[in-house]
Amino acid sequence: MKFVRVIEGYEHLWAVKEPDKEYDELTSLFENWNNADYLLDFFKDNIEDLRNNFHIEKISEAIQDTFEDADELEELILEFPYTENLDGLFVPLDITDTKYVELTRRKARNWNWDKHASWLRIYAIRLETNVYVVTGGAIKLTHLMQDKEHTSVELDKLNKCKAFLKANGVFDKDSFMDLNSED
Repeated sequence: MKFVRVIEGYEHLWAVKEPDKEYDELTSLFENWNNADYLLDFFKDNIEDLRNNFHIEKISEAIQDTFEDADELEELILEFPYTENLDGLFVPLDITDTKYVELTRRKARNWNWDKHASWLRIYAIRLETNVYVVTGGAIKLTHLMQDKEHTSVELDKLNKCKAFLKANGVFDKDSFMDLNSED
């Protein structure tokens, strides 16, 4: 598993980068969330969840909402001063991730989205205070990640990254930096 620094010169935000993919996981998310063709296909495939859970009938409205929400979320995670307080953006994924603080699964979204609850999610592993490794993300239209294949895949990626970090002796930023410098 490879990791790339998201913001040059800073060691608080990393993303998984698969060797066979053009972009790291975080960049891929924003590329997809700003791609009308990708979103059209996604919302066509998930129209019932969009209607039942968000009461949105028009795919064009869902696409526009995603564009706007993605822009705001990208600003929150990548632009200063917001990015200096990632602990305020990322929250525990579920109740099992509240017991411990390090190497916990976290999720971020635009918590202040004013149109409806944000369906955009960024998933990451928290290494220590304000230090995260992004494993992926999704458009989440259902209650549980296990409800849909695309969110279930993201849950698997989170769990695999956490297991990889643990198996390689990572427990904080310093041990992560040691692992990442071995390449």
